[in-house]
Amino acid sequence: MGTVEKIVGSDLVLLWLDDHICKENNCTDLKNEFESNTTSIHLFHDVDRCRRFVRTIRNKKLYCIIQGKYAKDIIPDLIQYTTSPVVYIFCLHMYPLSEWAQDYECVREGGMFDHEKDLLGKLTNDLADYADSKVQEYRIKRAACDEWAQQLTNNAKRLRTDQCTLTFNTNPFDNQERSGEQPDE
Repeated sequence: MGTVEKIVGSDLVLLWLDDHICKENNCTDLKNEFESNTTSIHLFHDVDRCRRFVRTIRNKKLYCIIQGKYAKDIIPDLIQYTTSPVVYIFCLHMYPLSEWAQDYECVREGGMFDHEKDLLGKLTNDLADYADSKVQEYRIKRAACDEWAQQLTNNAKRLRTDQCTLTFNTNPFDNQERSGEQPDE
């Protein structure tokens, strides 16, 4: 996992629920292409195992590739147990699901695909948009941390120059010994 992915991608999860892709020797070239975007792909071929996994996801952005035949079974769980998942339905025969899928914002955001290159292109673009949004978030957080650090520095300087009514044996800012004289009353 690259350094950038460790930082930005650490709060996203990509799962793939599909009978064929999840078997060890199936679709190795396709899996390698998808893994070029992220190394944190969780592959499932069983709806119940996928459900159990989804319930463990906390505070992460979830991207899901779902084989069409599992869409109606798993999408309600994705919505119930995670916040704003993005779902890509991958199937050869999209028509039977297309009307049903329009009721789900997560599918409208991800889409329905019958070709893996189209799916990979959309997923790659969505991950790039996610990384861009994280850049903006981190810029805002950095600016807030810079402002807070400046306030703390100013407070520390002010406290160093203010007169105290007690004499300390040591100055907490320079660690040099001081006499232990009592202040004049």
